[in-house]
Amino acid sequence: MKRVLLIGVLAFLLAACGGSAASLAGPTWTVTSMPGVDVQPTVTITAVFGSDGMVTGSGGCNNYNAAYTVSGSSLTIQSPAATMMSCPEDINQQESDYFYLLEGAGAYEIKGNKLTIKDSGGQALLEYTSQ
Repeated sequence: MKRVLLIGVLAFLLAACGGSAASLAGPTWTVTSMPGVDVQPTVTITAVFGSDGMVTGSGGCNNYNAAYTVSGSSLTIQSPAATMMSCPEDINQQESDYFYLLEGAGAYEIKGNKLTIKDSGGQALLEYTSQ
């Protein structure tokens, strides 16, 4: 009986600790949707949230990095710094839109391999899948 109780308590604790914050860092997240922006299927936009408080990735043309903070399901992302490669105007615009939306982050939610970054009002800004 004690063993069953102990296993139940451990399972509960693991579930409580294994929330969104633990799974945000690590995987490569690839953008699948940006409301109001046509995501070009030939352009890959990524984000990798490091345990060091930095998010890095590709904006579709340039590599970027930005500081981020997490508290529960709240997420704040600072203004990204990016390389300055020259790309076609439509890709530059998509990347610019992506960086703008990143800065609007207020919260996040992970369900399976899907990450949704939301604004502070709960509206979805960016949707990703993990690789």
